[in-house]
Amino acid sequence: MPTVLLTGITGFLSAHVALVFLKNGWTVRGTLRSESKRAAVLAVPEYAPYLDHLELFVTGTLENGNYTEAIKGVDAVVHTASPVEFGEDEFRETHLAPALQGTKTVLETAATEESVKAVVYTSTYGTIGYHRTHPKEQVGRIIDEKDHNPWTLEELDEIVEKKSAGGNPYGAGGLFYMGAKKYAEIAAWEIHKAAKEKGAKWTLATLHPTMIWGPPIQPLTSLSHGGMSTEYLWMLAQGKDKPIAESMFPYYVDVRDCAQAHYQAVIQQAQGRFILTAGPYDFQEFADMLRELFPEQKERFALGTPGQYMYKDPGVYTLKNDKSIQELGVNYRPKVDTVRDAFTRFFELEKQGLK
Repeated sequence: MPTVLLTGITGFLSAHVALVFLKNGWTVRGTLRSESKRAAVLAVPEYAPYLDHLELFVTGTLENGNYTEAIKGVDAVVHTASPVEFGEDEFRETHLAPALQGTKTVLETAATEESVKAVVYTSTYGTIGYHRTHPKEQVGRIIDEKDHNPWTLEELDEIVEKKSAGGNPYGAGGLFYMGAKKYAEIAAWEIHKAAKEKGAKWTLATLHPTMIWGPPIQPLTSLSHGGMSTEYLWMLAQGKDKPIAESMFPYYVDVRDCAQAHYQAVIQQAQGRFILTAGPYDFQEFADMLRELFPEQKERFALGTPGQYMYKDPGVYTLKNDKSIQELGVNYRPKVDTVRDAFTRFFELEKQGLK
């Protein structure tokens, strides 16, 4: 039975990645920052049939993680753990250091373990997109895996010094998060190149998901404070008169398809960058769908301006997903399935007392 080391198993995406590997007969070694969430992870109902093949290792914080024991003898490494931080006061210590050092530690450890055949690093569309202008100002721009986030370390440091992003629509915090992920990905490729030069044969795939939506299975104690992928959707169910957020990242992927892509990247020993997206969306579109999907609760969904979706009018950039379909075999599910399944799960959790 093959074994995968999976960092950050308590996360929204990583929990689904674990499930895909378990269902396909793998042993999963999930990492925890501390013992505090061990019981909650083992209690995830979806994992119940596979507990004999789920091992949890406390490896510490991202910056100071120790994977020496967890990585022994594994066939693959999937590194999903990364801080999701949008603070605007500082960049190097709060954003860059955890993302960069965490990635370096995991990949450098992988490079020393001869059993490792494939490494998959969860990056983000944020390392690929243009991010200098609003999406609706990028109509006609076609973006694929050859593109790179243009923001430099010097420019990000300048934002800190000036205490201003100069009117950039993503704000300082968004630019800092994406910048940190950019340089973590660069470090991953540098480590892989150095390992190959020394004769290593493991492959590296960096996966670049857009906004990830869908039903959560990870341990949760709150819907309104359950991480971005839960919080932003749950806001749509807080009342008819509540405002609907602008879709600044107007492409999405279902968490289950994203997890499947991670599995495929491992078993195919994929090499290179892969954008993961099912296509464009708008929060207004989701709200409109919800009133149709759950008519008995339609009064709780934000009304907004029905039918007005930014990706249709005035339009946004075009993001290509051909590579993930052709090389990883990802079969992206319909948008309505993502929305319906996410809120079906939310309502189940609400009945259990989560708010």
